[in-house]
Amino acid sequence: MSKNQDRTSHRQKRGRNRHIRIRGQLRADPDLGRIARTVVAIAIAQAEKEAQEETKRQTERREPDNE
Repeated sequence: MSKNQDRTSHRQKRGRNRHIRIRGQLRADPDLGRIARTVVAIAIAQAEKEAQEETKRQTERREPDNE
């Protein structure tokens, strides 16, 4: 038997136990400051939207009373 046949006969099927190796540079840690600023910006935008909707509801309630 050749060496290639020996290797192929002993190979395991790839599946859940497959290990992936990554060579090269390590990934940098996520920029937590940037993520935090984004989350804060989203929260502020949502609060502004809710405040505008509430103001609109209040003005709609007042307009029929004035007529």
